[in-house]
Amino acid sequence: MKALVTGGSGFIGSRLVRRLLKRGHRVRVLDVQTGRLEHVDDPNLEFVGLGVDPLRGGMFDRSLVRRAVRGVDVVYHLAINWDGHSWRGRLPLPELFNDNIRGTCNLLGAAKSSGVKHLLFSSSIAVYGKRKSPILDEETMCRPELWKGGPGPGYAIVKLATERLCLMFYHEYGLPVTVFRIDVVFDDNEYQDLELETIRKAGKGETIEVAKGEGGACIHVDDVVEAFVLATLKRKSFGQVFNLSNPAVYVSDLDVCRIVVKSLGSKSKVRLVRGPALTGPRIRSVRKAERVLGWRPRKTRENLETTIDRMARASQDIIARRP
Repeated sequence: MKALVTGGSGFIGSRLVRRLLKRGHRVRVLDVQTGRLEHVDDPNLEFVGLGVDPLRGGMFDRSLVRRAVRGVDVVYHLAINWDGHSWRGRLPLPELFNDNIRGTCNLLGAAKSSGVKHLLFSSSIAVYGKRKSPILDEETMCRPELWKGGPGPGYAIVKLATERLCLMFYHEYGLPVTVFRIDVVFDDNEYQDLELETIRKAGKGETIEVAKGEGGACIHVDDVVEAFVLATLKRKSFGQVFNLSNPAVYVSDLDVCRIVVKSLGSKSKVRLVRGPALTGPRIRSVRKAERVLGWRPRKTRENLETTIDRMARASQDIIARRP
């Protein structure tokens, strides 16, 4: 198989690229930098788009996208432009929408005309917004404008619009498409919801304030990659949306802070405070992915705690070296 991974140098994309290479596939990466693939040396790995303008190159460049898609069997669409690679979201919202929607339209058009056999899109649970319903499955109405997590409701709306575009190409033009709504991701060394400010305060023994009731489930990046691999070219996954989470790996913000404090041997006190509820949806079931794909998350709460411990220790060393 020959695969294209857009955003292949990122957190999830780089792990997917490594898995595909390990399975003997040829992989083309469309990205503006090598990122987490910088030291990967494999004759089956090819880069397209390196060094171009991160705001107007990559997916935004139609000719570049066409070249990237040419001769490809499967496309994994993980790229998103949010101020290049900065994730600061400082660009005007119309520009962020223009870059991402136009980029995805370029990709879908190229995939359709080139006869791509399957396109898999990386969406987010942010599309659900802030929900109170205890039941949250793929049929739940999305309210992305209510999303309070990072990097904000604009991101959630872009993700929902993008996944709808992908599914439109399935229903209107017969392009096989699968959408994954992914929860907060962690690996063996990084947990995306752990803020450096928390580690800094723990390192200095300062009081850490935590909003009461905040927390959420998450999923290990290897479990995410496994779902992508299992769904690839699987006809039952065409035109489907799947939640990817691990309900068993739920952690409260209070628990995270306590792990950090213990890891650093800190004297910090963790104090619960009342504040606006920010916690978004909590996926309580991934039965659809289990049933259709034969997928099941393998990593445990213990894996997450180990990651938080490692990240706290490593980040504390970096913070300590700063002037």
